[in-house]
Amino acid sequence: MKQSALLVHPFGARYAAALPAADSARREARETLALEGLPGPKREEWRFTPLRGLAKIPFIPAASAEDIDVRDIPADVPRFAGAVRVVLVNGVYRADLSDKVSEAGLAIMEAKTPDHDVHAPLAVLNAAYMSGGVTIAARGVVAKPVHIVSIGAAGAEPAAFHPRFAVAVAPAAKLTVLETHHGLPGQPYFSNPVTTISVGTAGVLRRYVLVREDSEAFHLATTVADVAADAKFDAFHLGLGGALVRQEINVDFVGEGAAVRLNGAYALTGRAHHDFTTFMNHDMPNCTSSQVFKGVVDGESRGVYQGRLLVARHAQKTDGQQLHKALFLSRGPQIDCKPELEIYADDVKCAHGATTGEMDPDHLFYLAARGIDPQAARLLLVQGFLADALENVDDAAVHDILSAEISGWLMRKASA
Repeated sequence: MKQSALLVHPFGARYAAALPAADSARREARETLALEGLPGPKREEWRFTPLRGLAKIPFIPAASAEDIDVRDIPADVPRFAGAVRVVLVNGVYRADLSDKVSEAGLAIMEAKTPDHDVHAPLAVLNAAYMSGGVTIAARGVVAKPVHIVSIGAAGAEPAAFHPRFAVAVAPAAKLTVLETHHGLPGQPYFSNPVTTISVGTAGVLRRYVLVREDSEAFHLATTVADVAADAKFDAFHLGLGGALVRQEINVDFVGEGAAVRLNGAYALTGRAHHDFTTFMNHDMPNCTSSQVFKGVVDGESRGVYQGRLLVARHAQKTDGQQLHKALFLSRGPQIDCKPELEIYADDVKCAHGATTGEMDPDHLFYLAARGIDPQAARLLLVQGFLADALENVDDAAVHDILSAEISGWLMRKASA
């Protein structure tokens, strides 16, 4: 890798000095980080999401910020009725704010060291300065869902934290996880979570992610998932807040008959930037993947979708679909869309599509003709556009939670 494709990072000697002595794995990751830096704009998969702003901020480890005191869960964190709630503050598991686990077949443990070697630029940073996290294991059909609440906060100085999440679903087991990320106002903070997922043979995992960080926050998330034979992995990601957000999701098909649905939506205003980058590695025959992402952009915001689908020569009977739709609410924002198909097998059914456009004036006229004022009409059309994306959310309770979050975003936008 050429040095010109890299950025010097702010996580150097001063940052490390505020942390306990590193073990061998962390030292090795720090050496790699010192050599490689952060990905720069000349690295193809990062050219739409520059990290220059992040690289200039002198972050301190959140764990060493003595003036941070989060005693209660913020009132605006959604309640997931009947779920086992697991709370992290600045990447550290908080047993005092979390529920006790008594559900059969479910185990939740505090993560202390990286359990998986993830080959991604921000995962190296995570391994170098991992701050905590949780490991979730499902050994049967788990009736109660799990709600992970991640709260970010900074004190007098900008703070960074690097949690590690691991979700393991045993063969024939079933689990639902809702993961919500929230922030407290103040100094900028940087959340750099890495999630490893394993879905065993004939297992089922439904994972839903909401990112609603503070308006000054950085959130760069990396997910890697292995999906075994006849397993199902159903995921939905919703992005509604944060200054710079990137959700990178990489999926490996490791058994025949695996099925993955990876969908999402984002709604942006101001100067917010949100990047969905996905990679579907079809390395087994008779597997399916479906991706549908929808976005709404306003102000000077920027939405990014990069979806790469790789079909190996022996992965016959692959069915892989990609679709991205974006709606412009004004002339100031920007959309970058880059779907890719790399296919080496000949018996496949793969396709991708992308559309962008402004609001249909005929739809606005139709609503105005029925006495709805223009502002309310625009909000109704935006809500309908995003509500259509939520049709991919099968869990009714999660659907209601995410729908309420979208309504809240629209209300905040209307009152701004």
